[in-house]
Amino acid sequence: MEPVFGAGLSNAEKQRISEQIRSRPFEYVAQEQVALSTAPVWDQGRIYPRSLVLRTYVLNTGSGWIAMPGGLVRVAEADGQVVSMQRGGRSKDAWVLWDGPVDTFSMLRPRNQQVQLQHTPADLPSRTADHLFWLGRYAERSESIARLLRCLITRVRRANHTELTCLFRLHDCFDSAHCTLPKDRPATARDLEEELVSLMSNTGRPDSLASNLAEVHRVGGNVRERLSADMSRLIVALAESARTEDYMLFVEYSAVLNGCLELLSAFSGMERENITRGPGWLFMSLGRRLERAMNSVRRLRELTSGLDEESWPLLEYILEVADSSMTYRSRYFTTLQPIAVLDVLMADENNPRSLIFQMAHLADLHRSCRAMRRPISGQSRTRWHYCEVWTWRSWNFRCPAVTAPSGNSEGQSQIDRSLGDIQKLLPSWADNISFTYFDHAHTYPISIGG
Repeated sequence: MEPVFGAGLSNAEKQRISEQIRSRPFEYVAQEQVALSTAPVWDQGRIYPRSLVLRTYVLNTGSGWIAMPGGLVRVAEADGQVVSMQRGGRSKDAWVLWDGPVDTFSMLRPRNQQVQLQHTPADLPSRTADHLFWLGRYAERSESIARLLRCLITRVRRANHTELTCLFRLHDCFDSAHCTLPKDRPATARDLEEELVSLMSNTGRPDSLASNLAEVHRVGGNVRERLSADMSRLIVALAESARTEDYMLFVEYSAVLNGCLELLSAFSGMERENITRGPGWLFMSLGRRLERAMNSVRRLRELTSGLDEESWPLLEYILEVADSSMTYRSRYFTTLQPIAVLDVLMADENNPRSLIFQMAHLADLHRSCRAMRRPISGQSRTRWHYCEVWTWRSWNFRCPAVTAPSGNSEGQSQIDRSLGDIQKLLPSWADNISFTYFDHAHTYPISIGG
């Protein structure tokens, strides 16, 4: 909200603001109003008095503080009460005039002095590494949401009863705590449509596509000096790619999602081809692989939680969301079988969308992290249990005869239990990365009271 100046309020306005403060005091901060200095400002051919603030800079020399000459002058607009760039203010550098010659010392290297060639990346601050890690996570999360939405939106209006049941199961892959589907009655196709629109464009939902793309823009803006100009422009375009208008038809949303996924694919390509293989790329890739593995586990558990003959369309939907339909058809044509789908999406090491592919890359990336940073206090505090990952190779990927009423479900239950273990493990890996490598994210025990 805008700042409020008590001296300029009427009695009724003072009464109203007092009631607001009493009802929600934690939302307000009070400070003394300072009488600002003024200076003449040349504006559109005339001189006006304007309120100003001089921002100076000081340096810590180790034995004390010294003020640097000059600074930054911020000038208010005509009202003069608030010096703010958002309220029309302006800024200029402040120069200090000297009677003698100006010191020409500079820390910049002269052009004619030979530089020492180096291929090692520059130091990466902890907070920057954290931002890049979450930039990868939010980008991958946005892609997963967009693929799920596109699969659902293109089918919901023409689905029969069996297909609609499978679409509701596919919707469960969002694992949303903000779901708008009714809980007191069976949900209808209309309810699902409204939920999908909310998941796509409702900025008030933290799990919506629009909200996650906004996070991509926010986190990307925090590290824009580490990104190329093309990637920065792409991040700005992504923030607007999921915007919908009230006049849009429901069938037009798929075109919006297609455009969004094209930009996300461009982002993925730039990450692999345009970013120097340094610590920044390492943490961004860790974030993407972790998020993709988490999303894959959720979708796979929807298959292993129970599959009968009427649930067969779900196999096609999950293959499409995982961008593995052509991989499957090139091997098995159009014959959909659970065992083959699970093998492609879980154990196929050549499929870049499979779960084991993500696990292998996570192991490689983490080994690079360990080589990059010296262990803390003589040992690394990260606990990575690779033995739990590589049990994939010893699994028997049997899928029970789900079409047979008396089919043995032991193999399916074993896979579901293993997926459940990995689903619990992956978030702890993400927490361990933050705890070990992002110094500013460390937490310390706090004692309250006696």
